[in-house]
Amino acid sequence: MTSIQQLFGELERHIKREEHDKVLVVSDKILKIDPKDKDALHCKAITLIRLERYTDALTILNRQLDTSKFTFEKAYCLYRTNQLADGAQLIANKRKELPSSSQLSWDLRHLEAQMLYRMERYQDCIELYASMLQDTAVADDSYNDILTNYKACKAAVLYSGQSLDSKWMSLDESTNSKTTAPTSQTYELSFNAACAKIAQGEYSQALKLLEESKRVCREALKDYDEEEIEQELAIIVVQIAYVYQLMGKTEQAKELYQTVLKSKALEVTVPAVAANNLVVLQKDSDLFDSAKKIKTATTKALGVKFFSTQKRTIAMNELLLSLYQNKFVACRDSAKQQLKSHPPSEYTDALYLILAAVQYKQQKKASKALEELREFAKERPQSVAIQFAIIQLQLTEENGRNFKAAIESLSNFLKTLPEKEQYRPGFVALLVWLYDQAGQGDKGMDLLSEASVIWAKSNNTSSSGSKKQEAAGTAMPLTLLKQTAAFKLRSHRYKDAAKDYEELVRTDPSDPTSIAGLIMAYSEIEPSLAEKYGTSLPEMDRSMMQSLDVETLEKVVPGHRKEYISSTDAIKAAVGGRRRPGSRLRRTGARKAHKRKPLLPKNLDPTQLGKNIDPERWLPKRDRAAARLARTRKTGAGSKKEMGKGPQGMNMEGGGIGGTGSARIAGREHLTTSAKAVAVEDISITKIDEAVESPTSSKAKSGGGSSNASKKKKGKGKGKW
Repeated sequence: MTSIQQLFGELERHIKREEHDKVLVVSDKILKIDPKDKDALHCKAITLIRLERYTDALTILNRQLDTSKFTFEKAYCLYRTNQLADGAQLIANKRKELPSSSQLSWDLRHLEAQMLYRMERYQDCIELYASMLQDTAVADDSYNDILTNYKACKAAVLYSGQSLDSKWMSLDESTNSKTTAPTSQTYELSFNAACAKIAQGEYSQALKLLEESKRVCREALKDYDEEEIEQELAIIVVQIAYVYQLMGKTEQAKELYQTVLKSKALEVTVPAVAANNLVVLQKDSDLFDSAKKIKTATTKALGVKFFSTQKRTIAMNELLLSLYQNKFVACRDSAKQQLKSHPPSEYTDALYLILAAVQYKQQKKASKALEELREFAKERPQSVAIQFAIIQLQLTEENGRNFKAAIESLSNFLKTLPEKEQYRPGFVALLVWLYDQAGQGDKGMDLLSEASVIWAKSNNTSSSGSKKQEAAGTAMPLTLLKQTAAFKLRSHRYKDAAKDYEELVRTDPSDPTSIAGLIMAYSEIEPSLAEKYGTSLPEMDRSMMQSLDVETLEKVVPGHRKEYISSTDAIKAAVGGRRRPGSRLRRTGARKAHKRKPLLPKNLDPTQLGKNIDPERWLPKRDRAAARLARTRKTGAGSKKEMGKGPQGMNMEGGGIGGTGSARIAGREHLTTSAKAVAVEDISITKIDEAVESPTSSKAKSGGGSSNASKKKKGKGKGKW
């Protein structure tokens, strides 16, 4: 019988050789002799972790070992089994047990940061990584790893829409100064820095960093095979394609996405992201291909790898694809299921809009979708997206572009918001436009006046800071003043528009747009002042002259086509209408149509006009109806010569005798509605995938359902009959 000392010696030998399966066998032998041996249990738990059997290792740690001594091992198993909240709580409890002067071990801090990142607690995560950076020397091998994760967490904060504390910005500057050496730059570090630039909207800078990351990655992996290098570069290529997509360079983005999808043995998240983004680029152009690609991004294996924002984006794209494919039932059921599993947010607002779009496309009536949106608005009264969708449906052609109803909906919605939110430029612009379209320009002007006062107050308070804030505070009123002046000019309020443009010209005398607006306003009230300011306009240079299309200008020049009107109409237009001084009078009302006289024969008696005129007088006699009728009576199907010819039976509607086959009892077959639907469906399938032959076409090629139609009957040769 083997002693425990011999088994432990054998166990140590297998551990050094990393023979994990044999380690388990020897550990079990020791535990049969002594089931409570702590060293054997610890060794077995660590071996199970290395074999990625985390659930079995967690069972041993929970039941047979003291968790306080093996906190890291248990927390790591919880992390790998996606029990992130329990793992983070375990580490937090361990920190409470320590005295205030001491800290957690390095491994536990790093593991806790990873858990916080996966739980999307980015602010706590970035704070933990920042403290780890301050406690680590730059020369340490782990410094770059911590800095890389810190950059990733910073990008995640910006992507999620949260604000980044100023102290992290100062930390960035200090870390950048420490990592300027070429040896300290890694492709992971450049990649995460590029992600932060993308979240900030600096796409050109992000593209440079991604290209740098791609170059450093290829240099670092030069000893590897080309296939392995391409696998490592795939995530960088997908991110470059995403930047191209954001910049509007769709063709370059499509090409890169398709290149990644052709690669093999990639990590599952990379082709999933590429497939989803390619579906977005294709929109409704290739729905069959998009349906195949979206399945790549919705597999169960991706459930624990994607963040919540990524999951929501892919789910929304799947709903839109179902809507494009007219799968209304599936789209509606999926949207309702997601509404139950998500708290009220902007995403649920988008789901409500999807449900309304399904109703609109399925029923082909805006009124049904409008009723549904109003019910959704009761649940989410402060949702901007739902309110704007209601207004959009009220302005559709079916509802007769009901501007009054749209004004009422927007006004009631704005009353529920705080005062500062009520006068946001977007809301004010929409409401002013609705007033203008409804013929209530006075209310639009009053609203602009109220909004100008509110904006001036807010800009005065915001300008009490740095010089940059002052510049921003003074730039905002000028922009709004330009829009207000342009609206007054369109509303024929020339005096008010001239005052606003005068203030703009005083602020910036070199602005050609303000000078042009002032000239247009003065041309209606004071033509002499318009001529005075006309000299202030900049002269046209050669580049402007070369870009002009002379032929197009000649077509739109006033007076190119002369329109004459009577003297009475001219007097009415001059007295009752408003026109620019010096402009010529134009025709009012619809143009009178001139009817062309018909062509008549030369020898026609005017007294017989319209009585005995042959409508076929221009045709040759052989093509006239009388000649055709005469030929039919002599040699046609109804003549005596053709009386005995033809088939013995007739295909009579609803007639026939028994089973002779001479007539169909049901008469002619009519194509039913269901048959038409199948035919259309088969055609659509053939268009989507031309290689797959539709069932209808295959039956047509094989000759239909009867196989005896082409066979000759026995005993009936050519000489018979």
